[in-house]
Amino acid sequence: MSDGFKINLPLSINDIKLGDYQKYIKVYEANKDVDDANFLELKLLEILCDVDLAVANQMPFGTFDDTLEYMSEIFKEKTPLTRRFKMKGTDGVVIDFGFIPNLSKMSLGEYVDLDTYISDMENMHKAMAVLYRPVHKSWDGKEHYRVMEYQGTEKFADVMKQMPLGIALGAMVFFYRLGMKLSKHMMDYSLQLLEKEELSEEQKQRLQKDMDGIKASMPLLEEMHSDFQMPPVYRYTKR
Repeated sequence: MSDGFKINLPLSINDIKLGDYQKYIKVYEANKDVDDANFLELKLLEILCDVDLAVANQMPFGTFDDTLEYMSEIFKEKTPLTRRFKMKGTDGVVIDFGFIPNLSKMSLGEYVDLDTYISDMENMHKAMAVLYRPVHKSWDGKEHYRVMEYQGTEKFADVMKQMPLGIALGAMVFFYRLGMKLSKHMMDYSLQLLEKEELSEEQKQRLQKDMDGIKASMPLLEEMHSDFQMPPVYRYTKR
């Protein structure tokens, strides 16, 4: 960076760690209504670009402005679903992580944990520990693979704080889109059943209740999907 300031700018959204993004979002949520024009921007640079606050406060306005504009563009990058990625641990060992090959075959424990954590950014690393697990060495084909048996979200939760943010966001968007598709499919199927004359009145009432529940969940899925596609907008002045 110019002006004598050293800033570790990410080259892409995948150069940002999920854990660092979680730290920033926690600060953002706690201070988004605070009347301080630059506090969140300074915290952004501190957490995601490793810039000391005292140093950031001394940055020339032009450099500060350009950095925020650059970071804003980083968060506009597309984040498609990534099925495989590698991470190197502190011990130097590289682990190949794979997305659950078949979500429909998840165990009850996997589903409960995923449903508990997927809508909470603070616990997103735990949700990612359900969706991504080490690829089983005995079955690692070019396109087909098997992941390690689920042993609870805590097994790899802390590791997932180090995963690339773009991969985490891509998995979240995929999960919400899948949830919306399944909800719409269930609605269509339920409507077909309601049209059948052989259903008893009690069965129709129960089915209608289930449909009301599906309808109520769809706006929430759409809202969560939209929220995760749109990180906070940073203020900067375009000259």
